[in-house]
Amino acid sequence: MNSAIAIASTLAAAAIFRLLTCYLLFSTNYATVDDDDILSRALGPGILRAISAAILDPVHTWDHLEEACFWLDDNFHRSASVFSGNGTTNDAGYGAIYTPGTRIVAPPLVIAFLGQPLVCRPNSIFLRVLQSLILTIADGVGAYCIYWLGCRIVQGENMSNEAEMERHTVLSESCEDGDEALNKDLVIPEILRPDMGWTIDLPSKRLPTDNCSKVRLVDGGVSCNNNNQVEGNHIDNGKPAIKDAISATPLLDREPLLLLDQVPIIASLCYFGNPISMLANATGTLRSLWDALLLLSLYYSTMPVTDLAKEGVSNKIPSATKVAMFLALATYADAGYAMFLFPILLWRGLLQSPTLISKIQHYDWKSVLLLYILHLGGLHYFASLLVGDGPSAYKKVLVQTILPNVAFVQQDSSGSVPGPSMGLHWYMFVQLFDRFRPYFSLFISGLPAMFVLPLMIRLYRYPCALAAIFQLLWAIFRPTTTVHTLTLGLHLALLNPRTIVRMRYPSLISFFALPVPISLFITFHRMWLVTGNGNPNYIFFQCLAYGMFVMIITMDFVSGTVKRDKVRRMIEKGTVKKLLNKDE
Repeated sequence: MNSAIAIASTLAAAAIFRLLTCYLLFSTNYATVDDDDILSRALGPGILRAISAAILDPVHTWDHLEEACFWLDDNFHRSASVFSGNGTTNDAGYGAIYTPGTRIVAPPLVIAFLGQPLVCRPNSIFLRVLQSLILTIADGVGAYCIYWLGCRIVQGENMSNEAEMERHTVLSESCEDGDEALNKDLVIPEILRPDMGWTIDLPSKRLPTDNCSKVRLVDGGVSCNNNNQVEGNHIDNGKPAIKDAISATPLLDREPLLLLDQVPIIASLCYFGNPISMLANATGTLRSLWDALLLLSLYYSTMPVTDLAKEGVSNKIPSATKVAMFLALATYADAGYAMFLFPILLWRGLLQSPTLISKIQHYDWKSVLLLYILHLGGLHYFASLLVGDGPSAYKKVLVQTILPNVAFVQQDSSGSVPGPSMGLHWYMFVQLFDRFRPYFSLFISGLPAMFVLPLMIRLYRYPCALAAIFQLLWAIFRPTTTVHTLTLGLHLALLNPRTIVRMRYPSLISFFALPVPISLFITFHRMWLVTGNGNPNYIFFQCLAYGMFVMIITMDFVSGTVKRDKVRRMIEKGTVKKLLNKDE
């Protein structure tokens, strides 16, 4: 009861703090005018623009929708309806806003359902509060989905053979020889256990409690040698040993910092209460809405097959339509979300993922795939009716709305490109000759797609880990790299504690080093574009350091997942037992 009250109090305080931040610190029109708000008066003009460059994707903001509203209002055809050949009427203004030079990237349905009701009105405090409230609710929905996603993942993994190996490993340390409850074939040798497993109450390498040198045995045991020497390939008890003596550190038994059941609620609270999401919402991002749609799709994709009714009768839970619908909505807003279709299909039975046992796993991936294609096609069909002027006109709209989300491209024929962000694309793009820019766009935008199939084939047992890896890769290679994109990847990674305990210390150092290049990026951005005493090279090196730290975390997370899967496969196939028998 006390924990529930604490969680509710934390969520309420975070929600209030979000709304106050939006109203007090960013009381002006988001990132367009930043000289009269509290933050600008405290840190100088231009600081809000610099923060927005680090956190926001400029084509997914309320300001971007407001620019679309300007072109709608300015178009003299806006009040005239045209009659299309298929018998429907369309507002010609929607076709006009995608003419070259307008730089509008928001899809037509986003402008119609979000822009016109919430932005294309006289600016008022009510609309501003309503926009902030919508973003806060979106993050609340995302936190709710992350909590249940984590609970279902923990539940499914606890029913898998991986958890059974961990239980027998823990049991082996307290059971006598010949105990029938212990299956020695499932015991993980100590040398294969993660060093940091104790942090979340998982099997880990033991530390000696006396001041002696420790010798690793091939079967995973340890033996103390007070002379700090290992002679030959065997020690006194006849067991084979590895010829390296490791100096031991006296240490008492370590209590776990967290329990597996506590990971989902911690990830949920961190998602809703982290300062990056608060600043992003306060400065007017729409990415929280798209992330909420993605998380809703992941939430329904892991929903159990059946549920018990009040009468005790099991009812089947249909969820394929909701999975496909929410992912299609997110993909329509930003085509990059399509890569999450692969882990969703794994959750729904593709490749027979053993992460979730058959009693709680759906096997309808074909239906989900078909419904996803139909929903996405339907959205584009209605958008084409809204734009009008036939398929050729809508094809140009697709190029203008989809391409900037997957490739770093020129915004118009003038050669202008999006401004600086936390990625390296903007700096490299402006250094290239015009004739090489299409090659650069195609090559760089295609890099993330190269990892999808190899990772899915190798790590198909771990859909949640794949989703986290894809998001982290997207945080590195997406055209406009933002810190807000990285936060979702880190929270998805947090739902994989068995992988995190196998990560190394450089990842921890990189995580705590991330605020340094982010802070310096904001400082140098203002120095270059406002005060005039900086240059783009200052920003470039901070982007390079930021990308290096994120890459270290991503690659170590992939490595930890592979190690986890390798140990599991070795125990399943009896490889460890065969090696031990061979050495004996």
